[in-house]
Amino acid sequence: MKPTCASLLVIAAGILSCSPESYRREADDEVYEILADKRSPALGEEAAAVNFSVEAPKSSLRAQLLDKISKGERPVLELSLAEALRVAAENSREFQDQRERLYLSALALTGQRNRYSTIFGAGNDTTVSGVGNDSSQINTNSSISATKILASGARVLGGFVNNFFRVFTSGGGWDTSSLLSLSITQPLMAGFGSEVTLEPLTQAERNVIYSVRNYERFRRTFCVDIVQEYLQVLEQENNLENAVENTASLTASRERSEAMQKAGRLAKFQADQTRQSELAAKDAEITTRARLQTANDRFKITLGLPLEIDLKLDAGVVERLTELGVAKLTLSDDEAVGLALSRRLDLLNSHDMVEDAERGVRVAADALKMGLDLTAAVDVPTENNKNPFKFAWDKVEWQVGLGIDLPLNRVPERNVYRQSMIALSAEKRADSLLRDNITLSIRGSLRNVEAAANNYRNRELQLQLSDERVKSTKLLLEAGRVQARDYLDAQADLNQAKNSLISALITYVVDRLGLLRDLEMLEVGETGLSLDFEALRQWMEEGKKAEEKKDEEEKKK
Repeated sequence: MKPTCASLLVIAAGILSCSPESYRREADDEVYEILADKRSPALGEEAAAVNFSVEAPKSSLRAQLLDKISKGERPVLELSLAEALRVAAENSREFQDQRERLYLSALALTGQRNRYSTIFGAGNDTTVSGVGNDSSQINTNSSISATKILASGARVLGGFVNNFFRVFTSGGGWDTSSLLSLSITQPLMAGFGSEVTLEPLTQAERNVIYSVRNYERFRRTFCVDIVQEYLQVLEQENNLENAVENTASLTASRERSEAMQKAGRLAKFQADQTRQSELAAKDAEITTRARLQTANDRFKITLGLPLEIDLKLDAGVVERLTELGVAKLTLSDDEAVGLALSRRLDLLNSHDMVEDAERGVRVAADALKMGLDLTAAVDVPTENNKNPFKFAWDKVEWQVGLGIDLPLNRVPERNVYRQSMIALSAEKRADSLLRDNITLSIRGSLRNVEAAANNYRNRELQLQLSDERVKSTKLLLEAGRVQARDYLDAQADLNQAKNSLISALITYVVDRLGLLRDLEMLEVGETGLSLDFEALRQWMEEGKKAEEKKDEEEKKK
C-alpha cells in the first residue's frame, strides 16, 4: 500500500508521542515560566524572585523521621526559630496546599493560552473489507487541520483531507482524492472584538496575578503564625520552669513552717496553709506540663512533623528577645494606614476584581446584541484520482454567507447581564468593606503594639516588686511579724509575675511582626520561608533609639 503524506504524519506523531513524564515536565516548565513572569506585575518591580516548585521534596524531613520511627527509634529534633520556618515550608500540609493552588491557577492559564493558539490536528482511518477469506478493497482516509481564534472573534479553520482507495477484485491501481479547505466565521455584532473574544484568557491571566499575591500573603501570614507558635511553646516551657521552681520554693517553705511549728513559733493552721499551697503548686505543675506537651504536639502538626518525635526548641530565643526589650512605634495612624492601603496585596486583588466585574458587565451586554456572522469558505479539489497533491485551482469552490440571529428571546442572556450588574455592586461593596477593615485593623494593630510595650514595662516593675516582696516577707515570717498567708500570697504573685512578663514579651513580638505583615513590609525570603532576624533586630533597636530621642526632647522642653 502506498502511504500518503498525511498518513505518514499521523504515524510519525504516534511513534513520537511523548510519555506521561515528559508531558508533566512540559507542564511544569510552562507553569514555572508563567509564575516567574507574573511575579513583578503582581508584587511590583522590586519583588525578589522566588524559587518555586510544586513538588514536595522526595526525601523530606518528615519522611526521614517516619523512617526512623518505623525502625523503633524515638528521634530527637532540635530546631532553632530559623530552622522551624524552613521545616514548615518544606513539610507543612497547609503550605503544600497553597503551592498547589498557585500551580493550578497557572496551569489553567496554559489551557486558555492553548485555546487561543493555532491548534493542529491530524488523524487517519484505515479499513479493509472483503468476503470470506478474500479481501476485496482497502480505504484509508487521512486529515490534517489547523484552527485559530482571532482577537476580532473570527474563527479560522484550515484542513487537508486525503482519501486513498483500492479495489483488489478489479485489479486496478490506487484511486486518490484530496481536498484543501479554508473557512472563516467573523462575528460582526454580538461576539465581535477582543474584549469579548479574549475574556476567558484575560480572566485566566488575572487569576494568576491574584494567586501570586495570595500565595505571597499566605507566606507572610504563615511566617508570623510559625513564630507565634514557636514562642508559645517556649512560653509554656518557661511557665513549667517557673512552676517547678515555685513548687521547690513552697516545699522549702513548708519544711520551714513545720520546723517553726514544732518549735512553737508558728501556729498549726499556718503550717497547714503552707502545705496546701505546696499541693496546689504541684497540681499547677502537672497542669502546666500537660499544656506544654499539648502545645508541643500542636506545633509538630503545624510543621508537618510526626507526633512520635521529641521536639526541642531554642530557649535562648526568649533570652535574646528579653535583652532586646521593647520600644514604642514612631509611625502615626495616618502614616500606617496610608502605607497599608497602598501596599496590601489583598486590597490590590479587590481593586482588580472590581475591574473584572466591570468588564463582565460589558461582556454580558454584548451577548444581548443581535447575532450577525459573516462566513466564507473555499474548497480546492485535486485534478485527478492519481496525484493527491495536484490541485485543480480552476475548480475552486467558494461560498460567502451572512448569518443573522434575531434577539427575539434573550432571557438567559438578560439574566446573565442582570446578574453581572449585581455582581459588580457586590464587588464594589466588598472592596469598600475590605478597605475599611484594613484601616480598622491597622489602627488596632498600632494600639496593640503600644499597649503590649506598656504592659511589658509594667510587668517588669511588677516582677521586681514581687521579688522584693517575697524576700522581705520571708524575713518577716521568720521573725514572726507576719503570717504564713502573707508569704504564700507573695510567692504566688511572684510566680504569676514571671509568667506574665514572658507572656507580655511574646505578645509584643508577635503583635509587632503582625503589624509588619499587615503593612505588607514583612519579607520572608526567596526560597521556602525565612526571616531576616538581623534586620528585625535593627528595626526594633531603631525604634528604641527614636523613643529615647523623643523622651530627651520632651525633657528639654
